[in-house]
Amino acid sequence: MPTANCPVQSTIDVVKGKFTVDILQAIHDGHNHYGMMKSHIPSINPRILSTRIKDLEATGIITRENLPTNPPQIAYHFTDKGLYLLELVPEIKNWYGRYHE
Repeated sequence: MPTANCPVQSTIDVVKGKFTVDILQAIHDGHNHYGMMKSHIPSINPRILSTRIKDLEATGIITRENLPTNPPQIAYHFTDKGLYLLELVPEIKNWYGRYHE
């Protein structure tokens, strides 16, 4: 069976990028601006952060909100699709904790 038709592989493809889960967690914790995410994940490269944010936007996991501030700011929020995906993260962590050797 080709992986392109596998819903499990398609889901893994959304979150498999380096720091993707960290970014999701940062947004969930209220660090929903680029600078806040960068501070919350100090080891992330700015280019990687920008790329992952764009990927999450493209897949409909997060949305971008242009805030009416001076200077302009952007906030990122979960879509319903993103919130549902976020529910899977603790289960994946539980599986890993139980079976990782």
